[in-house]
This record gives sequence, C-alpha cells and structure tokens, in this order.
Amino acid sequence: MYTVKMSSRGQIVIPAEVRNNLNLKEGDILSCYVEEGKIIIKTKSAKIKKGIVDETFGLLSDLDYDMKDYVEQLRRDSGRRLDAQ
Repeated sequence: MYTVKMSSRGQIVIPAEVRNNLNLKEGDILSCYVEEGKIIIKTKSAKIKKGIVDETFGLLSDLDYDMKDYVEQLRRDSGRRLDAQ
C-alpha cells in the first residue's frame, strides 16, 4: 500500500512503481469513483480506435517492389504523354 498526499488543487501523484506496473503514461484516462467510503481509481479499458494510416502502416513492407517503377509503369499504361506539361 502507498500513501499519497493531496495538493491544494485536489491532485495526487500515483507512485512510479504503480505507474510502471500498470504501464500508465501521461495522458492515459483513468476512472475514479467512491465505493464504501474508499476512492477507487481504475485504468480505462476502452481502446482508442486507430486511424487508417496506423492500421495499414507496413502492410506491404515485405513486398519486393519498387514504388517508383510502379508509378512510372502506371503513367506509361495510361496513354498520356509523359513529357506533356
């Protein structure tokens, strides 16, 4: 058990050992409520949905394909003149 002191603004510091054990980082959301005269603080279990870039990052990294060659091939196949402005 740890003892913490509340500041004049109602803030407490969660001990480093507790933060490390729970892998808490700055900005993490915690829920807090009172139960039978005790303050209960729990980690928020809801996961933040990742964006499409995060979800697909590295998806094609194992392909042996040069993207520059691919774009040039698309341009050639499009029928456009490549030197046209």
